[in-house]
Amino acid sequence: MTRMSLSDTVDLSLSDRRTDIIRDHGIEVTVDKQAQARLRVSRHACELFWEKGVAATTGDDIAAAAGLSTRTIWRYFRTKESCVEPVLALSAKRFIALANRWPAELSLADHMAADMAQNPLTETEIADEVAALRIATVSASEPALRTAYLMVHDEMERGFIPVVARRLRLPEDDLTVRLCAAAVTGAFRVVDEDVGRRTIIEKEKVTQQEALALIDRAIRDATNGRLGGPVEP
Repeated sequence: MTRMSLSDTVDLSLSDRRTDIIRDHGIEVTVDKQAQARLRVSRHACELFWEKGVAATTGDDIAAAAGLSTRTIWRYFRTKESCVEPVLALSAKRFIALANRWPAELSLADHMAADMAQNPLTETEIADEVAALRIATVSASEPALRTAYLMVHDEMERGFIPVVARRLRLPEDDLTVRLCAAAVTGAFRVVDEDVGRRTIIEKEKVTQQEALALIDRAIRDATNGRLGGPVEP
């Protein structure tokens, strides 16, 4: 897998709010210039944390890698550990988008398999997913990094509530809906950490089929069978 070479040398101010229109899987998306800059910083931070360790990486290191001033880094992020949030958020948003395409007649695991075949990730997206998995693994022993990791999962949980409400045919503020959204998000977190440990630390090969089977089992167990399978018409 090839990482993108990101070596911007122009300092970007917080006031730069220009936007571009890009196409992602055929859909036009408005991209905020500041969000793009934060993502570039985040990719460098993830790489540095993985290669050097969190303690050995400074805000100055992240700024130098991104070609920005340290002052700009602190405008974009509250702490060095929070720099990982944009990359983690990409993975969470990608899942929510996939979940919103989930048809009633398929289980989530079957839908994920079909959707990933129809919408294969680019090299950059794969690199971001690998970076997110590495951060999930490292966060187990890094409390400050764990905070950033869990904050993104909290956003993912909120984004999943409408999906659960539609599947269960209940209002979004129903307690069962909220509990299931929390349970599914927690299940994904546990699966990510398990797969990350096995593939990154233990160098074990986990196939897509095995990962999807883990997800299917985790969601059904976490929701007591309420969610994960097809929905009757």
